[in-house]
Amino acid sequence: MSGEDVFTIEKDGMAVEVLATGASITSIRPRGAGHSMVLSLPANGYGAANQSFIGASIGRFANRIGAGRFALGGVTYTLPVNDGPNQLHGGPAGFSTRRWSLVSHATEQLVLALTSEDGDEGFPGRLEAKAIFTVLDGEEMEIVYEATSDSPTVANLTSHLYFNLDGTGDILGHRLTVHAGHYLPINETTLPTGEIVPVAGTAFDLRTARRLSERPDGLDHNFCLTSQRSMTLRPAVRLEAERSGWTLELATTEPGVQVYDGHKFDGRQSGADGRPIEPFAGLALEPQLWPDAPNRPSFSSALLLPGETYRAVSRYRFISGSSSSVHDSSEEPRDA
Repeated sequence: MSGEDVFTIEKDGMAVEVLATGASITSIRPRGAGHSMVLSLPANGYGAANQSFIGASIGRFANRIGAGRFALGGVTYTLPVNDGPNQLHGGPAGFSTRRWSLVSHATEQLVLALTSEDGDEGFPGRLEAKAIFTVLDGEEMEIVYEATSDSPTVANLTSHLYFNLDGTGDILGHRLTVHAGHYLPINETTLPTGEIVPVAGTAFDLRTARRLSERPDGLDHNFCLTSQRSMTLRPAVRLEAERSGWTLELATTEPGVQVYDGHKFDGRQSGADGRPIEPFAGLALEPQLWPDAPNRPSFSSALLLPGETYRAVSRYRFISGSSSSVHDSSEEPRDA
């Protein structure tokens, strides 16, 4: 891997490293941290080899599209499948496998770009995408995805970060709060059934903090923060690690967040430190539109039309110690 493949942005003691391949975040070290807050891979583990999508930017459509097809404008589009009968995270050659090009690199901000041609992985329209990574201060960073298309298409981009606030071991001792009143049940292929179910009275009620050792079995579900994307950031997730004392607060403009507990890791894949990545090594938090939205009229719309700009904003705040407060939900996303 050549030196220009890895970019570092930093401010006030926080440093973030991003790889051009997959526009992948390989390290997040907030001010005062002695370890990275996210899982990472060896240099040769990214791109097509990154089957777990660790740290990567995901597109053209994050999460699953049922049966690898959807209809738009009276035309049915067939997509390559890579997760049983479904397409997952944009397909076998999705955005996470590509080398993104450099637009700009300043001390505090990195902008990468990718062109997805008409028909790429079965999707219509020529999509121009940007990933904008910004360190805001010593405890907060922001990820913005933007996209435009020359014809009607669907778009849903996210960052597939796996968090372990202790930097080692598993995340079962972390405490998780998800600010969502509903979730999407899934079938045996992890595809939403189409139901939108209140979390109240279920194992998926994470509105108050719960230790991940008490999570629902097979946690890989979309939590419904709201029905549509917003122009303002809303609190989405709070993750607390009692052992290290670190807390993560995630706020986003997106209507959903996929929460995956890493139960499918089996130790056959090694991290950047050479250690096997075992089950529950990290918690994936993926701000996004709801999965299979192109096939579900009752879900938040994924339609992107010519002349429009898709824009998804997420902020990650890391706090050392036991005291922290959630984001102000009225806060406007910061322009790149």
